[in-house]
This record gives sequence, structure tokens and C-alpha cells, in this order.
Amino acid sequence: MLRRVVTLIALLAAAGCGGSAPSSAAAPGHGSAPVRIALVVEPHTLVSFLGQSVDDNEMLRLIYDPLISSDARGNPIPALAAAVPTRANGGISRDGLTITYRLRSGVRWHDGSPFTSADVAASFRAVMNAANPVETRHGYDVVSRVETPDPLTVRFRLKRPFAPFVGTVFAESDAPYYLSPAHLLTGGDASRTPLAQHPVGTGPFRFVSWQRGDRVDLEANAQYWGGAPHIARLRVRFIADENTQLVGLRTGELDGLINLSANAAALARTIPHVTLATTPINGYWGIMMNNGRGPAADVRVRRAVALVADAQAFRRNVVYGFYQRAIADLPAVLWAADPHLAPIPHDPAAARALLARAGYGPAHPLRLDLAIFGASQSYRRESVLLQSELASIGVRADVHSYNSDIYDAPASQGGILPRGKYDIALYGWFAGMDPDDSGQFLCADRPPAGYNHSFYCSAAMDAAQREALASYEPAARKRAYARIEALLVRDVPLHFLGSPVKISALRDGFGGFTPSFITQTANAGNWTFSPR
Repeated sequence: MLRRVVTLIALLAAAGCGGSAPSSAAAPGHGSAPVRIALVVEPHTLVSFLGQSVDDNEMLRLIYDPLISSDARGNPIPALAAAVPTRANGGISRDGLTITYRLRSGVRWHDGSPFTSADVAASFRAVMNAANPVETRHGYDVVSRVETPDPLTVRFRLKRPFAPFVGTVFAESDAPYYLSPAHLLTGGDASRTPLAQHPVGTGPFRFVSWQRGDRVDLEANAQYWGGAPHIARLRVRFIADENTQLVGLRTGELDGLINLSANAAALARTIPHVTLATTPINGYWGIMMNNGRGPAADVRVRRAVALVADAQAFRRNVVYGFYQRAIADLPAVLWAADPHLAPIPHDPAAARALLARAGYGPAHPLRLDLAIFGASQSYRRESVLLQSELASIGVRADVHSYNSDIYDAPASQGGILPRGKYDIALYGWFAGMDPDDSGQFLCADRPPAGYNHSFYCSAAMDAAQREALASYEPAARKRAYARIEALLVRDVPLHFLGSPVKISALRDGFGGFTPSFITQTANAGNWTFSPR
């Protein structure tokens, strides 16, 4: 679950990092040259459930599949499952304690072995195995046992009803895990098995080779259950410096850049014969307030900060118009978002009046510690903007800049946010296809127990979250999330400045690019490329 904030930080910080230069391979379409895409971050492993970043997920999704994928709006669609389990089709039991998946028939692993329910059960055991350093077991830890009554049926018995299950377990969640073949999972640390260096999946592309520090080469899986890919060969380059990526795109040495920062995207849109593809995601960027101690423990101070922080100026000047409007944490495109929720207006005069009622003014000025991730240009720009906005109402913000290894590290490792060593902080969150945001706002998830880094605690919020987690009915969950979003606007544990988008830059001739809500590479089997 650490991916949620760290990977969004990485997307914002990517421009300006050092990296290798593009290769000078022949253009695709000439002989057997591959189509060439670039990612910023190279994975540390190619095991299907050990990814640690957004870019890891993009790489793994080319090779592996989940049970459940999503469309571009976050609606679940079947992948290796034949259908999405629901109450209506019997996939979710009446008591909510059994989730049953029927699997696609005829699916084969890249080594020719058939895909069966035994692979799902083995993958689940691997995720739960303490020897495997998975990022989170959220959702998986609700399972009491897994049953495989036949090769194409897998049944999860739950300890309690858990509505996000279908969108979390082997699905496009905030920490997506994909399925691996049972016959190659040894029961120990999967990172020490051949799968780590030579993955075998069911996805549209088969692994060919990995040149560490440079690239992974893939070839089309002609037996792919979704249809043979249109691209015969695909090369994934790892180039940490987005400026170097842009040079490669401009010169034709790269055909696509996946998951660009807003900084790089603003430059990419000036390159001739290049198109930007933007996809809304479930996440936000904003100002976290420390509800547990200091001046921001007073809701009047939190609301004053929200009233003076201009979200439109952030979207225009910091992320170059790419991010979308955010009222609460759920993006407008997601089914659970409340379309009638009223935003906090930009009203500096009202902010000044609130501070006066809280006892602050010329004789007793307010001073706030503002924590930021210093390596990010976007964080630095927003901190300057926010300092100016706060100064306009008589508030001094002292900026404290931190590296990623301490900014959001666990409290036991000295993390600034989990230890509450801030008054306000710039903060980003990347989530999955399910609207579940309980880990951010439940009282029980305040550090060190969880990710509620704002230290917000509300009995009303806890009640709404429990309802959203327990009910499998979309209408009931939507009502619960409407209450949750209204509480976020009322209590202001955070002020939401924008909803992020994923951005990719593609050369003319790149077609069939239809990302899911979570993953840019989800439908790579449909990609086409005809150099122009």
C-alpha cells in the first residue's frame, strides 16, 4: 500500500533525474525491429505479485493477467475470470462470505501449460507466504480459505463480508497482483525462483530477455486468450531522465513514453507528430492537514487553508492543466463519486475571518510547518504558490523539504508524515479501481497502525466506512461514499487540489492504445504501430 503515495511522488518527480540515452536501433517496421516504449523506473523483479511501483505494474501487465481488469472508468471487466462475480450471477453469496470465480477455459501459460484454478490457489498462497515481501495483503487477509472444486472454479471463503474484494484480490487495485503458474511457484521466496528473471505469464507478450539497466525484450504471445497481438516484438526501455526520453521520442528512437509527469508531458505536446493520451485515475493531489496536533488540529485553521489555496491556480501553474478538478478524494469519473458535492470555494476573505475567530491575527500571527517532497518540481512549485497564498492572509509557512526515503517512510523508520512531524504537507495518493478509501480515514488506521497520515478521527466517518466495506450493493455503497465525501469537505482533513491523470506520449502511427483505469499497458495486445 506504500505504492499509493510513493508512486505518485515518483510520477511528479521524474523529470530531471539521471538516466541512460536512447538506443539507436532501426525504426520499427523495418525488418524485425521492435516497437520501443520507455518507462522511468526499472523493476527490481518480474515476479507477478512483487511489483513496487506504477512502472513495475506497467511492465508486469504486459506479461501477466489478473482475474479482473477494468475499463477506462473503473468498471470491472473479466480478464482470466470468465465473468465478474456479482450477487446477480451467483458469484457473491447471499451472506457475502463466499466469492466464486469461473475461469476462462482454454487459457495457457507461455510455456504451454493449461491455466487452472490450482494456479489461482497457488498464487494466493504465495501472496500470503511471509517469505514473499509483498507490498500489502489488504483484501487477501480477509480470506479464511481457498477452494478449487474443479479446474475452472475457484472459491474464496471470507472471514467477514468485504465489498472491495472483487476489485482488490488479483484485480487492478492500488497494488495489483497478477497470477503465476503453480508449477513454477516453489513455496518459498518467489524472488529467488526463475520467475524473477524469466517470467511465465498468460499475458499478450512473452518474455525474451532482460538487459539490466537498459531494457526488457518481449515477443507476441500468438496463443493469447484475447487474440494474438498486432505487434510482433516489443522493447521496454528504462530511462530515468524524462528529458532523455523526450529526445528519443523527438528523434524517432522511441515510439511511446508511458506514464509521463506533467512536467514532461507539457514538453512532449510541443513535439511534432506526437499525441498525448490522458487517462483519469483514482487518486488525488492536495494539502494534508495534521488533525492530531498543532494549529491544524483546529478545523477553522484547516478550512482557512483550504479557502485560500487556489486549486485552479495549482492545476494551471503546477501541473500545466493536465489534472482534473477534485472536490474530495474520489475522481468524478468513478461510479461512487457524488456529482452533487459542492466544493470549498476560493475565498481569501473568508479564510482571514475564520483565522480571526480562531484567535489569529496581526497580534498573534499563525505560523505553519509545511512539509514537502523536495525532489519533485511540482512539490516545489506548489510550495511557493501556497506560501504566497497563505502570506496573503497573514500566515507564515515554513517549508521543510525531505527525501522520499523519509517523507512517507513508516514511523519506525523515522517517516515524517506517519510521525505527524508537520502542520500541513503536500501529499499525493494513488488508488485502485474500487472506491475503498478506508485506510486513509478510519480512526483505527492512524499511524503506526495504518495510512491515515492526517490523524483524522471521526465516529461519523468510521460508521460510513463500515457501511461501504460491508455492503455489496453498489447503490448502498454509493450512498455511503456520498456521506464520506461530504465529511471530507466538512472536516477538511485534507484539501484536494486536483485529480491526477496518467499521461503517455505516442508517435503518429501508434494505434489501439486503450488503457484501463489503472494500467496504461492493460490492452497492449490491441496496440498497433505503423511508422509514418
